[in-house]
Amino acid sequence: MPSMLAVVALAACMPCHGAIVESYAKTGMGRSFYALTNTTVIEDFSRANALEHKPSQSRFTMFERDGRYYMRRDHARAGMIEKEIHYVMGSGNHARSYVHRTPQGRLIALPVSWYSSPRGGYWQMAPGFDRPDHVHFRRRIGYDCFFCHSAYPKIPDTADPADASYLDPLPQGIDCSRCHGAVEEHLRKPGRETIFNPRRVTANRQLEVCLQCHLETTSQPLPFGMRRFGRQFFTYDPREPLGDYMIHFDHEDRPPWNEKFEVVSAPYRMMQSACFRKSNGRMTCITCHNPHERPTSSDTACRNCHQKAHRNKAEAAQNCVTCHMAKRSPEDARLTTFTDHRIAIRPDTRPGPSLPEYTGKVRIYWPPGDEGGVYRDIVNKPDPRRPLPREAEAILVIANKVGAAELYEAVTRADPKLLGGWRGLAHARFPDMRPIQLGLARFPQDPFLLTHLGEALRAAGRIADSERASRAAILADPDQADAYVNLGVLLAQQGRVAEAIRLFQQAWAIDPRSKAAESNLQVVLRARQ
Repeated sequence: MPSMLAVVALAACMPCHGAIVESYAKTGMGRSFYALTNTTVIEDFSRANALEHKPSQSRFTMFERDGRYYMRRDHARAGMIEKEIHYVMGSGNHARSYVHRTPQGRLIALPVSWYSSPRGGYWQMAPGFDRPDHVHFRRRIGYDCFFCHSAYPKIPDTADPADASYLDPLPQGIDCSRCHGAVEEHLRKPGRETIFNPRRVTANRQLEVCLQCHLETTSQPLPFGMRRFGRQFFTYDPREPLGDYMIHFDHEDRPPWNEKFEVVSAPYRMMQSACFRKSNGRMTCITCHNPHERPTSSDTACRNCHQKAHRNKAEAAQNCVTCHMAKRSPEDARLTTFTDHRIAIRPDTRPGPSLPEYTGKVRIYWPPGDEGGVYRDIVNKPDPRRPLPREAEAILVIANKVGAAELYEAVTRADPKLLGGWRGLAHARFPDMRPIQLGLARFPQDPFLLTHLGEALRAAGRIADSERASRAAILADPDQADAYVNLGVLLAQQGRVAEAIRLFQQAWAIDPRSKAAESNLQVVLRARQ
């Protein structure tokens, strides 16, 4: 497979570090995100290229057309929809997932993945999609997700987590800067003193360079982490403590929660190991792994510490990793196997346990010893008797939990640039048009606000204005079903039945779970007979 590193990183680093760049390009990090082209394709897009998913009444077909690649879904009742596959997310060591990029710069995760196997690989539902009520082609890839699959992407000046979008060119792969910091000064004046080398800092700081992407305490919606308020997206510098950029949360430290085994759990499980706990902080990821090379099964690090293990026994000739680090299926991706980094005398070889819904307290996991303050308080049940925090982002977290219009108003006062505040207020005050219009004054192309405006105008009897707003919402985001339904209702009321039927059909194809699209379509079809 060709090198997937960002072109800029290759061009900048290759002259002096050619061998390292070439070996790194073969790692999972170097192949974490890239364009799907005829030179990077490994899947079967022509023969064994269909997948029946009975729980969602869907059939998926992956195919090539005129040198481009597509995923089509045929639903038993809602019909057909297809999206072009623009990017691959994932190295393919275990699986490859697929990404569609919209004309507006949004990234959409597609519902079928390619899973590697000794037999050559196969198509199956992507993690999180193997359920009857999956979201089909509507799962947005937010900044928090993309943070760990790319380098430093460019995002619009008005970038907001409520509507993540990205500018060209998208970095393909995690580049050198994610671990070594900005390279501009080093390129002007090459030398050890002008580049960050994680090996020259403390073990704890070395570990944090890896944790920026590899620490996900859980894939359950705790959340597992949160950016520090005031920090912009994609601004973590490996030369700073990770806790200055984000804070991580976890379940309570008790079974079954502290026994979970999930996809992005290697450091989390490693830090539960006796090897790590007894190392007095000396053990890190690079104790066993060279980040510039593909992982190997070498047990040199094990033998450096456990020289007397199995002395004079047959086991001494075996590989430590094979016996003490089991390959298991994680709870959140049953179709794959990953190495469990919780090193154990007798490791658990069963699949990761399916955890019940969590209702306990959320604790601060990283940085160690951090009390969390406002972060801990707002992630757990907010206390309405306490004064609101100063940070608008903190108020927004509370508002999203409570859903109170007064809290969304507080968000818009504290920071009018937060789209989530205006969206929440528009929804909470609907059909009042004033908060919608105030939000649109700052975010004139926001599809959520435009959809709400169209519906509010229809309720007010302003039919022509409602139609314009609903059509603008569809142009701003052709992948949201609500705007199609609202416009379809408006046109059906005017007797424009043929176009209304097409809109309801489009809405239902986009979201087969939409009862509004299905029921309105049936009503109009019956009335037409």
